[in-house]
Amino acid sequence: MTSRTDADERPLDLALAGLHLRTGSLGLARAELEAMAGAGVLDSDGLADLAEARWRTGDLAGAGDAARAHLGGDGSSLVALVVAAEAMAALGRAAEARSLATRAIERLDGRLDEIFAGMPRSPIWPADRHDETPASEEPGVEAVAPAEGEFEPAASDADRALDSARAALDAGDLAGAAIQLAVAVRLAPLLAPAVLELAAGHRSPGLDLVRGDALLALGRESEAQRAWADAAEGARG
Repeated sequence: MTSRTDADERPLDLALAGLHLRTGSLGLARAELEAMAGAGVLDSDGLADLAEARWRTGDLAGAGDAARAHLGGDGSSLVALVVAAEAMAALGRAAEARSLATRAIERLDGRLDEIFAGMPRSPIWPADRHDETPASEEPGVEAVAPAEGEFEPAASDADRALDSARAALDAGDLAGAAIQLAVAVRLAPLLAPAVLELAAGHRSPGLDLVRGDALLALGRESEAQRAWADAAEGARG
């Protein structure tokens, strides 16, 4: 990895990719950044850019990987914190998501809407008021206080559904797991990556059906159609 010491010293290809990202050429920016990631030449800011490019093009899981790599290398990008928080929320890891959200809100100088710019937002965030930060009930315990109008109960129900799905899979109850995963992805579409991860390696018409729902939530329509076709074929079975 290269390190960035001065904006003028940053390699031209990295600077151009960052420019493309910030001017809305998301596909081009991602292609450039992915190529540089494959070549191992991304600097810390490049990892943050890659996280944002993946996030804004619908790859939340990959975006989370890049964001964590940036933050793990002592990076401090606000967007990377937001992406990492969203990725943790999607995996059902609420405590980690809220901790990252707290760090992001503490650094925020503006509105959350300016960061998300229309991207889906999980319920871990407070209402978009500049003076509001995630609340802590006890010293040393980080949590986000649900703002008026947020769907915290639904998020909790989705987390419980994921836990029930794990237990059902451990018990070999594929039908029960499919129902719980379907509930989770409908209550919290951002949990789609976690739903796919749990369903991976298990096959049943019900699981194929919910796999399709999760893929559709991620914008992967052609894969969703194939999963639904598998469900229909399996049900005819």
